[in-house]
Amino acid sequence: MNKQLTLFEDETKETTNHTAKSYTGIYAMHKYWSKKPYNIIREFILRYTEKGEIVLDPFCGSGISVTESIFTERKAIGVDINPSAIFITKQMINKVPIKLIQKEFSKLESEVKDVINSFYIVKRIDKKFIGTHFIWENGKLTEVWYKNDVKSRTKIIERPTQNDLELALSFSYNKIPYYYPKDRFFHNSRINANRENHIYELFTPRNLMALSLLMDRIEKIENKDIKEFFKFCFTASVGQASRMVFVVKRRGKFNSKSRKTERKEVGSWVIGYWVPKENFEINVRNCFENRYRKILKAKRELEYKKYSINEATNFEELLELKNLLLITEPAQKALKEIPDNSIDYVITDPPHGNRQPYLELSMMWNSWLKKDVNYDDEIVISESKDRKKDIHNYYKLLNEVLDEIERILKPNRYFSLMFNSLDNETWINLLIHTSSLKFDLEKVETLEYSANSVVQDTRRAGLKTDFILTFRKNLNKTIKDIELISVKKNKDYIINVIENYLKNSIEKSLETYQILNLLISELLPQNKFFSLSEILNLLEMDFDKEGSKWTRRGI
Repeated sequence: MNKQLTLFEDETKETTNHTAKSYTGIYAMHKYWSKKPYNIIREFILRYTEKGEIVLDPFCGSGISVTESIFTERKAIGVDINPSAIFITKQMINKVPIKLIQKEFSKLESEVKDVINSFYIVKRIDKKFIGTHFIWENGKLTEVWYKNDVKSRTKIIERPTQNDLELALSFSYNKIPYYYPKDRFFHNSRINANRENHIYELFTPRNLMALSLLMDRIEKIENKDIKEFFKFCFTASVGQASRMVFVVKRRGKFNSKSRKTERKEVGSWVIGYWVPKENFEINVRNCFENRYRKILKAKRELEYKKYSINEATNFEELLELKNLLLITEPAQKALKEIPDNSIDYVITDPPHGNRQPYLELSMMWNSWLKKDVNYDDEIVISESKDRKKDIHNYYKLLNEVLDEIERILKPNRYFSLMFNSLDNETWINLLIHTSSLKFDLEKVETLEYSANSVVQDTRRAGLKTDFILTFRKNLNKTIKDIELISVKKNKDYIINVIENYLKNSIEKSLETYQILNLLISELLPQNKFFSLSEILNLLEMDFDKEGSKWTRRGI
């Protein structure tokens, strides 16, 4: 569960409950990286805007800010360089004709169900069953799971027979007659991507055959909206049909008796392109149908929401009777088309340095969707040497976006920026550049994640939280430089801040990220910042560490 800590009360608005809600309904339909809690995004939109006003998110990702703007009767502009992001955003908010969707699914099933299931036939004596899961270890099939009845909840787990092996190995990549992605990865060891590998190698030949057949059938749907809906179901399920689904091993009791062997459970595709030595091959039809039913259930919930979508093709149309504008372009280019002083509120979560290489992580989706991707203009620090996306390129492009936000935001209106980085330079660049613009820093708030997540920063002393910096555009602002203070010279002050917090807190020890959060929240409103690495050195010198928490030495 996530929670947000408000550090400064807003006397002009009612106090809101900042406990984040889990992702359910439409927000759980499709994976995306570093999603933010939808209810907190909604609170910010309600705090800083009125109905009918324009909310802009220049890095909209999966579209949570766009969706919440529409739900609260605002006009929304969503910009993202990632075609998959705009695709997911549009599908998340679009209402669909449920009966027509169900009718098309029945047609699709009648055409591909038996064909795909034939790829997973499990022959036992004189009977045939449909395999549901297959476990591979180091490239060899080691287990077959199936049910002796379609409605049965009990699975049968066996070693593969010769027939099972022959069927699985009868498929090959070069014999697939339908489209499948042949793109190569950028080399990036951080996300387990190797330039020698292709996207199709994430799938067994059998599953790739099933997926390509399924997508070929989806492409033949005549109604564009229904076709896009089923493509959405496809991309939402394709990761679980890959070789990246790991095997979870557990020990425990079964029928009150201790297990002699480990119980194997199905994991999931998490992040990056890691193919574990022991991985699942899951029946593609089952993956697709399960995701389809979850998405359809979420879409049913939208039927009861009173909102409509009137999509614009440009900003001028948005000002008239339209309420949604989605743009697949880099933010630094898209924002140049928006007039001066025309946006009521900006809320965004830009790329945080090298934290998430979004376009690289989305290659699988974009390739299946046959999307053209502009990698050159992405704002990111990528560890892939193939891309030449270094810290200087990141600063240049991000600063261009900040300049454009200052230009298009109306005077005295607000801009909320979510940010998280362990890198000193990245923070300093952001703070120095925003301080040079007509922005007054009004609030610093933290969006804290109480549980570790693979999409959060897991490196040493990772912040495990986003800071939400809210600025107000002030044309009469007096420019103040950010002061980078010396931790060594301000050691007593910094230790005093930590000690005072501990004295007034139930907690008598703090995680590293909690201390960093505390100090950033204390100093940033004073236009002061510090070296994160120097803080870590101070902790090691003057504090004791018990497990993962710090206590003041000698106390």
